[in-house]
Amino acid sequence: MSRKPSGHPSPLAGEGKGEGGLKKICWLFFILLFGLSGTQCAGPEEELHSHGDVASVKTYPKDYVHPLLGINLEKVVKENQGLKVLVENATTVHDYYRGGVQEKAEGEKLFKEGKWQEAQIPFEKSNRFLQVVLRYLPEDEAYRNIYGDHVVIFLPNLLMADNFLKLVTVYRKVGKGGEAIEAKRYGEEHLSKSLKSVKTEWAFQIQKGF
Repeated sequence: MSRKPSGHPSPLAGEGKGEGGLKKICWLFFILLFGLSGTQCAGPEEELHSHGDVASVKTYPKDYVHPLLGINLEKVVKENQGLKVLVENATTVHDYYRGGVQEKAEGEKLFKEGKWQEAQIPFEKSNRFLQVVLRYLPEDEAYRNIYGDHVVIFLPNLLMADNFLKLVTVYRKVGKGGEAIEAKRYGEEHLSKSLKSVKTEWAFQIQKGF
């Protein structure tokens, strides 16, 4: 058997197809045109929603300072709410990051209530969670694609710097002057690392605290 030629039939072929061939060509052209218009409509919508596999996370100039309104502790805590992460159940870097944020949120609550000794425990647990994160992802990012289209504020160094800043006060309140000095040093180190990667008004506020 002879194989039929591939590709769209040509109206100039002159093989006796006549009107039927012309209709077939018009129909194929209509399908192609419709398909292209559909593709063009899908693109902007996918980019708008920042789907991980389609559009990359928005980038900013190196010296851009992210305003406090856009990046702050409240937003970070909200993004990481949900089932409490325990060390024994953490299996991914994102798990450890969520665990670090959740423990920090608990520490902040106790800190505001002036419960110094109680606040010390979650702040220190938060830092242990975040230390694991930094082994694998050592740089802060304003926004990071965790999986699929799930984008979060990703600032492990800055969170640790803020934890250490709070621990300076906690240690002083409970009579641990030596540990307060160490906490200040560690906090400033992590703050410096954060600012090298991404600049935020939040980081500059913490810097004033030190």
